[in-house]
This record gives sequence, structure tokens and C-alpha cells, in this order.
Amino acid sequence: MARAGLAWLIALVALLPAAAPAVSSAYAAAEAAAPALAVEIRYGEWDDPARGGRVVPYKMYVPAGKGPFPVVVHSHGLGGSREASGYILEAVAKAGFLVVALQHAGSDSALLEGLGPGGGEAGLVAAGRRGMSPRAAQARYGDVPFALDQIAREAQAGGPLAGKADLSRVGMSGHSYGALSTLVAVGQRTLGAPAGASFAEPRIRAAIAYSPNKPRGDDPAAAFRNVRTPMLHFTGTEDVTPFDLERSPFERTAPFQAIQGADQFLVILRGGDHAVFGGRRAATGRLKPTDPGHMALIKDETVRFWRAYLGGDARAAAELCELPQRAAAQGEGFIKAPRCGPPTPIAPLDGATDDKRKPG
Repeated sequence: MARAGLAWLIALVALLPAAAPAVSSAYAAAEAAAPALAVEIRYGEWDDPARGGRVVPYKMYVPAGKGPFPVVVHSHGLGGSREASGYILEAVAKAGFLVVALQHAGSDSALLEGLGPGGGEAGLVAAGRRGMSPRAAQARYGDVPFALDQIAREAQAGGPLAGKADLSRVGMSGHSYGALSTLVAVGQRTLGAPAGASFAEPRIRAAIAYSPNKPRGDDPAAAFRNVRTPMLHFTGTEDVTPFDLERSPFERTAPFQAIQGADQFLVILRGGDHAVFGGRRAATGRLKPTDPGHMALIKDETVRFWRAYLGGDARAAAELCELPQRAAAQGEGFIKAPRCGPPTPIAPLDGATDDKRKPG
């Protein structure tokens, strides 16, 4: 492994935690004008007897005040936990969304426990590979519908989420491996899955992918053919990990370019790296000079997207059409949404679209 890749994995160990759809116009107006809500943090875990008692820990960000609130489920990256992307998820909850951050056993921070910075390159690489095995992947994909079922159960009268969760307005986001989990949940093809298995979750109405990948061993156009979900995608010009198949970070735009038939938005952060979306530097206070501007843009566009596609906020929907102009100070923004006019020109990737021209 390259030295940069080893340093990336060592950083993971060192930074582990110490411990627009139809809704009423009145709702949209209130959502746009509302001040930031107080947020209650709830920790817990669910047991799934149908999957051998698999335990799914969670961290809920519950807005104060009268609900019900749209629901956003979040999936962490390889070696992460329910604490990941906290600065993003807190901003989403303050904007009036019930956020549930899941932790996926088999590909979470337990992979790296006991290794330490001196654990050796081979041990770090082996841990990462275990977390990306077909068994671990399919287990984490199954956590999503299970979690939505549990949220629905707890939202029933007398439950701990009664009056808080609106399961008719569900979104999902994820970082890195969590971005793949998000794409699978909205219809990305999964090669090698058991016959008849499907991980698509029809309750998800909109999605955000932070640091998505091109599909492994699959043609992008075919892999994303069944995705019909509005999405916002984020990456950066330095968005790399030791496990990438991409020749350059720009190839992370493959999902944005390949998905057809639903509004798609993309932000490429100038100098943005993989870690800025996971929030570890924000949690420890060790920010890069580019982090404050990147983090502000990530939070603002994330909230704007959820307000447009889960909150029915017409103003937010209109503002999304101006994404390229807002992103210009920090990078580039791209749009594929008929309501916004012609798509923003972007250098095409082979296999991602019908356009076979080489990137210029």
C-alpha cells in the first residue's frame, strides 16, 4: 500500500470516538422561516431476531417541538460509527428533521480496535478487507429496512417517537461505504447477491451520497439503471482512500453521471478530501485550512436539499437550481434536473452515459 494509504488508515485508528413531493404549503413556509430547533440526542440499539439477533446501534438526533418530522437515516463509512458526520447531522436535525445514524457491525470502528498506530500495515489492510466482504456488505444493507421498521414501530401511539417521525417523508444519506449503502438502498445493482435478494428500500424518497464510488466490477449505466431517486452527491479533488478503484477522484462522479430519470445534483470541493465528510477533524478540533468553508457548504446544501425534497420547500427547490453559482467559491457544482434548465456541462466518464466522448 502507498504510504498515503497507510497514513489514512492510521488516522482512522487515532481518531476513533473515545467512548419536491406533495406537502402543504403552510408546512413549507414554516420550515423555511423556522429558527434552529433544539436537538435531543438519544442512544440505543435494536436487535433483529430475523437475522440471528444482529444488533444495530443508533444515535438519534430528535428535534424539539411539535412534529412529526421528516426522517433521515444515515450510514457511516468503513471503520466508522454512529458518531460519524455529526456536524452535518446536527445541522439537519436543527433544521427540523429526525435523524437516525446507524452503526453497522462488521464494518464499523470495531474493525480497528486493538490495532493502534503500530498495528502494522498488513493488519490494517486485512481489517479493511474484512469490512468490505460480501457478508459484511449484505448485513449492512439489511440494516436499513430493519431500522425503518423499528422507527415506524416506535412512532406508533405510545411509543418513544410518537408524534415525532413522519415515515411518509424518508431520506437516506451515507459517507463512503455508507454512500454505497445509500445507493444500494435506492436501487443500485448488487453483483454477487444471493438469487432473489433485493436491498432496495421503496420508502426512501430522496438521498445524499458523500464520497460515492463508481460501481465495482459493473457497468455504471447498468448498475444505476433502476435508480429513480432525487440525489445530491458530494466529492472533492483530493477524495481518495486506500481501497479506491477509481483512477482519480473525478471518477466518483460516476453515479451522478449515470443516474437518469430523477433530479441529480453534484458538488466537487476544491481541495476537499475524504475525511471532511466524516467529521473526525471537526470532532477533534484539528481542522485543515479548507475545512471551515467546505463544511459550511456541505451543511448548507445538505439542509437545502432535504428541505426541497422531503420538506416540500419551493424556495429551497428553486435555490438548488443555483448550485453552480454558490459552489464556485469552494469548487464546482453540477445539475441534472429538467426543472432547472439544461444540465451543467461535465466531462463524461466512459460507461456512465451514452456519450462516449473522452473527458476533455
